Amino acid sequence: MSSSFRKRVTANQPRLPPATKINPHNAQLLISTGVPSLDDLLGGGLPVGGVLLIEEDRKTGYSNTLLSYYSSQAIAAGHKLCVVNADQDVDLATQIPGWASVSREPSTPKRTESATEQQSQDGGGKDGSAVDDAMKIAWRYKNLPKVNREGNEGSTISASSKADETPFCERFDLSMRVPRDVIEGANVEIIDCQMLAEMAATRHGGNMYKCVLDRIAALIYDGYSSLRAQPPNSERGILRIELCSLGSGFWRGDSDTSILQFLHALRGLLRYSYAACVVSFPAHLYEDAGTRLPIVRRVEHLCDAVIELESFEGVYATPSDIVARQAKGDADAKQEYHGFVRIRKLPRLNSLTASMGRLSLLNTGGGSANNLAFRLRRK
Repeated sequence: MSSSFRKRVTANQPRLPPATKINPHNAQLLISTGVPSLDDLLGGGLPVGGVLLIEEDRKTGYSNTLLSYYSSQAIAAGHKLCVVNADQDVDLATQIPGWASVSREPSTPKRTESATEQQSQDGGGKDGSAVDDAMKIAWRYKNLPKVNREGNEGSTISASSKADETPFCERFDLSMRVPRDVIEGANVEIIDCQMLAEMAATRHGGNMYKCVLDRIAALIYDGYSSLRAQPPNSERGILRIELCSLGSGFWRGDSDTSILQFLHALRGLLRYSYAACVVSFPAHLYEDAGTRLPIVRRVEHLCDAVIELESFEGVYATPSDIVARQAKGDADAKQEYHGFVRIRKLPRLNSLTASMGRLSLLNTGGGSANNLAFRLRRK
């Protein structure tokens, strides 16, 4: 008497959204921030349903550069993007970097066929024996997952997926820009300072936080809620939310704790959705005689991951100025680091410990042992 075991595969199981992967440690769905090194710090990527807080540097615009990578990655992956900026007007065509691989389409990746498929269409050679030999070897592995080209542990795709599917993280070039017609054809919603002021003038007594929260809730319920059943053989979408300089002087609320109430409600919405949010926060505005106010610690507590950028620049410098300085051929400018990245908090969704094992030895309290340097390059 013999017995065998076979893994049961559900044919009608909903497919994963494009440009996503599963974290093998906690089965959390991940998306890319647009910066591979930052994805590595977060444990492979930004967890869907989580909030990443970027504490701005007072002298430079590096936080805006990170947000621009996040926006450009959303368009490249074909995700829904919602940008909220109460400080200034938003023009993505002049603010986000272009893709280094300019030949690829943003949301409809070009299909390339494998050698086996090409041989099948060409008749498999003289008598089709090459295709038969390949199938004899690989037939038992057709339902098994395989590691993708990135080589990340646990980053798997099904055997039926195309080898050239939308990459998890695109490559960017700061000297290039995404064409305006591509941005206009993408699924993007922008709430700039003028639109936000008009929304607050007629709703919630001028509370901008509640107006933005209502709009985010409407977007999630419109097709990105995980509480709604997904039709068989369908593909879910991802909603990316970008909040620029949350809590600055342009954000109006009912009280000093409006930002805390907003983040608490936002995290509750994201937990049951296929959405993720990146927030830039001007923590330097919440200081008294060089000491941070207690509200900063509470803001950090309400986010899933927190990083702080501290520049080495003595005066204000835009990323474009730094890239132009590197282009002059100065060897020191190309090799120098531009600031510290301090890890204040790592994401722990669906887990008691952070997924990034290599950071477990670092002091996440912000001490000197947690000083990681960053360098901005054109590519």
